[in-house]
Amino acid sequence: MYGVGIITPKEDAAAAALGHSGIALAPSEWVNVSNPAGIANLDSLSFYFNFQFRGFYAREKSGYETASIYSANIDGITMGFRGRKWLAMAFGYAPYSTVGYRMSEKKTIIGTDSQYRNEHSGSGGLSQAFINAAFTLFNHWTIGGNFAVLWGNIEHLEKACFSESIGGEDIYNKRNYALNNIFWEVGTQFDFNIGENNFRFGAVYSPKIWLHTSYDQTIYNSITELESDDSTPDRFYIPRTYGAGFAYQRKKLLGTVEYKVSEWGDIENNKFKEKVSFRDTYTVSGGLQYSPGKPTDPFYKRMRYRVGGFYGRDYIDLEPVNLMQSGFSLGLTVPLGRSHNAITISYEHQQRGISTNGMIKETFNNFKVALNIKETWFMRSKFD
Repeated sequence: MYGVGIITPKEDAAAAALGHSGIALAPSEWVNVSNPAGIANLDSLSFYFNFQFRGFYAREKSGYETASIYSANIDGITMGFRGRKWLAMAFGYAPYSTVGYRMSEKKTIIGTDSQYRNEHSGSGGLSQAFINAAFTLFNHWTIGGNFAVLWGNIEHLEKACFSESIGGEDIYNKRNYALNNIFWEVGTQFDFNIGENNFRFGAVYSPKIWLHTSYDQTIYNSITELESDDSTPDRFYIPRTYGAGFAYQRKKLLGTVEYKVSEWGDIENNKFKEKVSFRDTYTVSGGLQYSPGKPTDPFYKRMRYRVGGFYGRDYIDLEPVNLMQSGFSLGLTVPLGRSHNAITISYEHQQRGISTNGMIKETFNNFKVALNIKETWFMRSKFD
């Protein structure tokens, strides 16, 4: 309901299964877009394609009241390849944020004992189309950049249901925002080996940007339009974000941990004159991956298994209540026959908010399914 909605991480299902910790990963099996430098290890003879689907089932509770919600949608499309020994590239589409809510409240008509129901609903969100480039400066140091276009619509609808109580006309107040601008992010990774142990460090940074916004408000009833407004609204902003991660790999075992901050506290929330302010967020996350098989083993021995967890603070400030979110994740990658193609599945159990003090506690069950295709495209035949 506030800001640009719930922020959706741009990541592959494999990183989601590791507790959303992908800043220090540089896999050769799939395209890691959690860090612009994370595509540096793509195979020079292959073209990568990823199609990802996301669904969730959630349970909401406030006091003794409960409700269930569910949704599903495309979570991203990504393609990547290595153009040169020192250059890898990726491009694609992913959601940036989502808005979706519906709730009601009882209000009293001033000067009377009559009450009416006031219904609030919202929909929309932001999407992004992006291109990544990663440059290997030395054997163990990579820098990367991400350039994206953000766009989308957010609609808020308020309905005063007078027909249910006093027999009048229902009044609607619809506000629609169209948002767009360019967005960029930079990242780096550095790794080194000590014997059979590989250590990799990663970092990302993106600046605070404002979004070009057009605004349309209409107040109407079931008969006629009462009022309209298309004035220039206050700006929406995307906060400054930065994070760092560390990954350790030895033979079949991979572990990763990261810390990420978004400076929402610098952004004023004055869109709808709400009595809610923003605050900086932080997230601590990590995960483990186990790969038991060798490339020559049957597919069931080449499966990869993942587990992860995270804990962080939401950007809505409702002092003295701290809105936190936490969860754990599980996942696996299933190879498709003898090819390099695979299906990656992740499951996440997440909790947000609390059910006391008139607040809402949400329990999410999130699922992601990704089809990872890795095909040989750039090999030349040689004849003697």
